[in-house]
Amino acid sequence: MRDGAKIEREVLPNGLTLVVERMAHFPSVTAGVWVKRGSRQEPASANGVNHFIEHLVFKGTPTRSYQEIYKTFDRMGGVLDAFTSREIMGFYFRVQKAHFPEAFEVLSDMLAHPTIPDEELERERGVILEEIKMVNDSPSDLVADLYLERAYPNHSLGRPIQGTAESVGAMSRRQVLSHYHAIMRPEHLVVTATGDTTLAELRRHVEPVLAKLRPGPIRGEKQPVFRPGVTVFQRNHLEQAQIVIGFEGERASGRNRFALMVLANLLGGTMSSRLFTEIRERRGLVYSISAEHMSFMDAGIFVVQAATSHDKAARTLRETLTVLADLAKDGVGEEELTVAKENLLGGLILSLESPSSRMGRLARNELYFSRQRPVTEMIRGVERTDERILHKLARRIFRPERALIGVLGRESAVKGAPLSILDGKP
Repeated sequence: MRDGAKIEREVLPNGLTLVVERMAHFPSVTAGVWVKRGSRQEPASANGVNHFIEHLVFKGTPTRSYQEIYKTFDRMGGVLDAFTSREIMGFYFRVQKAHFPEAFEVLSDMLAHPTIPDEELERERGVILEEIKMVNDSPSDLVADLYLERAYPNHSLGRPIQGTAESVGAMSRRQVLSHYHAIMRPEHLVVTATGDTTLAELRRHVEPVLAKLRPGPIRGEKQPVFRPGVTVFQRNHLEQAQIVIGFEGERASGRNRFALMVLANLLGGTMSSRLFTEIRERRGLVYSISAEHMSFMDAGIFVVQAATSHDKAARTLRETLTVLADLAKDGVGEEELTVAKENLLGGLILSLESPSSRMGRLARNELYFSRQRPVTEMIRGVERTDERILHKLARRIFRPERALIGVLGRESAVKGAPLSILDGKP
């Protein structure tokens, strides 16, 4: 698919990767610095430190206070934001073309020269402790953290991104600074930009600060091992049971990545999907039900998630497992497959209208594939997914030995919903 954009890529001598997608007709530039480090690269004693660092780099540099950083972007009419996930940290902005040099200079200064004063660290510690309480008070967020902890026991991938009240409360400034220096290295960084700019211009803005960062030793990572089973995270006070049914899947770069996207969309990605139709519309058991393939650098989980009242939870589990078992047994229909594929492709093509989406895509390609994949690769991958491929994939994935069921709520929610349903047994 061609849309007039041109992608250029360069790896600097210090290991920093630059990627630019030029769209000269845009009046703006969207740019970001992506760090291939998330909560899974943290020691257990410092769980949440990357998320802490994400907050703290906004708190000022030797030449700028945090008020000056925010006022600069307010004056530009731009957007500055950041996030931390289990495998990535992202810092990004969008501004008018005329403000691009200043905006990038501010972001570079923030990332390379954060002062992290004691008073700001303590103030932000309080903010994050409140954020942890907010997650713990949100059943849908909490069940995701508890589920991954159970799926990957004794592995950092199973720890919460924001950390715990204990780990964040005990974290010292020395720990934070030590971890900051370990992750903010050029071999971990990818700088991406989309809009009215060029690779040469981006390199010019990178050279004063980020191009001078020094690389460090490369450390290997322990591969996570998925643990199947059935578990209840008991919370008797909740009005609803949060249900997660997950199966061991594939890594982000796995050969079945496109088929898994189609399968998830067919099952629970739209309002005409099989699970939405069967569990909500025909049986009235839930308000919403979804399916997705969560993929990581070396692992993945195919997840179905729903919430329902406790008296309907066992039936919801049973009926959902039956839908999965029926798909594994009988395969998919031509019409539902067509809808799922067209819906996916439509979302992809519409996302190309967003500079932020395009910038994020550049980053994910580098971080997960170490190359720039053309949009046509995904289009072809989705289009080539047929009934035979999905049937074979469903038979392999939707197996009791690959399943972990997690329920946040009352123990009664899992009664009457045996995993043997996936074997075609009553």
